[in-house]
Amino acid sequence: MSGIRLSERLGTIASMVSPCDTFTDVGCDHALLPIWLLSQGICKKAVATDINSGPLSRAKANADSFALGEDKISFILSDGLRLVKDPPEGKNTLSICGMGGLLIEGIIKDSADKIRKYDTLILSPHTKQYELRLFLNKNGYSIEDEKFVCEDGKLYVIIKAVPVKAGEIMQDLSEKEYRFGRFIKEALKDTKVREKLTAELKAAERLLRDNKQLPEDRRQLLMQDLASYREVLEN
Repeated sequence: MSGIRLSERLGTIASMVSPCDTFTDVGCDHALLPIWLLSQGICKKAVATDINSGPLSRAKANADSFALGEDKISFILSDGLRLVKDPPEGKNTLSICGMGGLLIEGIIKDSADKIRKYDTLILSPHTKQYELRLFLNKNGYSIEDEKFVCEDGKLYVIIKAVPVKAGEIMQDLSEKEYRFGRFIKEALKDTKVREKLTAELKAAERLLRDNKQLPEDRRQLLMQDLASYREVLEN
């Protein structure tokens, strides 16, 4: 299975997947990620799901082009995990990427018992990362790793979370860690990541400076954002 090329973002997601029995990809798009993981022997079987039939058809065509049959990868038209069977016994990884943080949160809430049967969650929220980190922490998931990737002018965050086992103590996060993650210091070693966050800081400063009529609650939130950006970028 040669010729599979992953974008930097998908390649980073793939690098965070440990060997597993089943890899389930929610919102699979072209299914290049599960196909690549199968080609590398990182997962034994894969499940690709999407809420729309178009992406799922393209995903099937890609799997066919690499001679992957239903014994290796299955395709399910589903809203989240609603129509997906529980994963079998063994080590299982779930990926929910390429959508907003609140939508990811909703998918987890909607299938909470099923999702608890996965050992690892790989999540890439395009928005509302703060809210998703808060939700994970409050619902018994520990964030084990995070990666930041700049691609096509956008900054992507990829979160690796695992369910906390009975008896383990949940570690609460600071305000800065909820906003930027526990691994932001390492991420800022990447010049592109630092430049992107600096640009976001400057945009927030302009918004505060140029909009004198902002409601007070919006102004206070923006000032909190600015303080968090400065704390992260100056340390």
